[in-house]
Amino acid sequence: MGSRNRKPVAAGGLLALVLLLSACGFHPRGESARPAAAISPVYITGLTDRNPFVQELIHQLQLSGVSITSTEDDAATILHLGSLKQQRNVFSVNANNKVVEHEITRSLHFSAEHPPGSRVIDNQELSTRYIVYNPGGELLGRTREAELRKQDAYRELAQRLVTRLSKIR
Repeated sequence: MGSRNRKPVAAGGLLALVLLLSACGFHPRGESARPAAAISPVYITGLTDRNPFVQELIHQLQLSGVSITSTEDDAATILHLGSLKQQRNVFSVNANNKVVEHEITRSLHFSAEHPPGSRVIDNQELSTRYIVYNPGGELLGRTREAELRKQDAYRELAQRLVTRLSKIR
């Protein structure tokens, strides 16, 4: 008999959770960054195609249904990427005054023209921060973790850039 009373409470709790999430602006992953078809195809300048960030950006654009072109003449949108910058700051030290955590900030300046020749986004900056824990020892593990964190930062920057481009009309 007690389990019958729990079902309405659980359903009511689930309904309350859904209502709270929708009220706060929550959107399921992948629905917030849907660039308009009008910006496709995109031509990317400034960084080489071999750059890991550019590769991630191309991947994220393609996931959003945007095609990439290799010539400026075929582009509906031209994306100008500035250099990727990294800043490393001490975040914490241990009892021996040895640095054990760094805060890494990665930033990117960019501009966009849509249509080409008409700048709609001018010299904007995106940045992301994360903490790298380095207690000492385990060099291979630290190196791998640093590489994974860098890939995550590039993914986040690329997703945020796609979101900005999705607002172009």
